[in-house]
Amino acid sequence: MLNAKEAPILIVAALSYELQKLKGLKHHTFVLLETGEGVQNAKRQLEAWFEQNEARAVLSIGFAGGLSSSLQPGDVVIAREVRNSDSKPDQTLLSAAQELRLGFPVSLGVAVTSDEIVWKAEAKRELGHSLGENKIGFVDMESTAIAEVCTHRRLPFLIVRSITDLLDEDLPLDFNLYRDQDGRVNSKRIMTAALSKPLMIKGLLELRSRSKLCSERMAAFVIGLTEILDLRSKL
Repeated sequence: MLNAKEAPILIVAALSYELQKLKGLKHHTFVLLETGEGVQNAKRQLEAWFEQNEARAVLSIGFAGGLSSSLQPGDVVIAREVRNSDSKPDQTLLSAAQELRLGFPVSLGVAVTSDEIVWKAEAKRELGHSLGENKIGFVDMESTAIAEVCTHRRLPFLIVRSITDLLDEDLPLDFNLYRDQDGRVNSKRIMTAALSKPLMIKGLLELRSRSKLCSERMAAFVIGLTEILDLRSKL
């Protein structure tokens, strides 16, 4: 159960851009943490944050690849299950999230964690097939880490993603080739690669546009959810 302590809700995302629409908001209910991409970065940054701070819950947000043909760019999926994890999202948070009416599609699904950026449609279809018929799912790189750290610390958590790339489409390039030693994607290296391959630029611009939409919807979700939780805590 989620308690009503003064400690804030920790909003976690791999990338600064995923938190962009929440930055600068004067809100006592939540604080933001950027971890970097991947399980190891997420674990390391979360553990370091908790060495110095407290939270009453963790809400993991961000972008993800769709593993279901019904998902469209910007759609939001709430994980009610984390693949390869015994940890379960908090039922109080899940219940509150299902009360939201945000004006865009929100569904429940399965979070699948990958060690690499899944950029090929073929790989996404394979993961989607593993979910079973008519199941909703997404692939990201941090969900199992979030679940593990929160469960170890006995903290309620919820994982929510907005879809940037669809089941049957490739990303503009293999982003794994442009990751630094710490696992983060190097944007300068991507821009250099794009300049040498102009056809790539169109796909990157489309992805950027979708990312902006996803960032806006993630912010709307966070604000809506925290308002519901604030109201519940006062009852």
